[in-house]
Amino acid sequence: MKLVFSADEAALEKLLEEVQSQIDAAKTGAVHDAADLAIRQGRANVAAAGFSKRWQQAVSYSFYPNKGGDPAAVIFDRIPFAGVFEFGMTIRGRPLLWLPIEQNLPPGIRSPKQYGKPLVSVNIAGKPPLMFDKFNRLAGPLFVGIRSADIRKRWDLMRIFAAAAARLGEFYQKRIKG
Repeated sequence: MKLVFSADEAALEKLLEEVQSQIDAAKTGAVHDAADLAIRQGRANVAAAGFSKRWQQAVSYSFYPNKGGDPAAVIFDRIPFAGVFEFGMTIRGRPLLWLPIEQNLPPGIRSPKQYGKPLVSVNIAGKPPLMFDKFNRLAGPLFVGIRSADIRKRWDLMRIFAAAAARLGEFYQKRIKG
């Protein structure tokens, strides 16, 4: 018995190219779907922590199609020190960290340097030092000095991003099935 197989090579090649393009489109779409989910949930997490629209919009991603057929998305926050709220941190003064007392300050002033007028420090034993306007002490203290400030973890973006990445196979299956 003899088995002979004959195929139209051009038609087979065209079919294989179509299948490969469907696979590539499904991979690309799945990466976009996972990144979009991560961004949507990440921004919701930032909003739930009480941060402004500006902070929410800073969570974004860049897509890289990669010529080898392995698309990737890099998810990041545009604000460079945002990691402080993802992991928590202790900020130490040198020697003190001067925090504004906003009710006694003009709007927009956040540091002694921004205040622009001469200041005087008042030190009372057992209490944190206070800074007053040198010529208008009756306005009350403008800044309080502390050695350090602990910023607690406020976000959980890494967990959200990992969960979105874990669903990549699910997104691929949806895309490949049409």
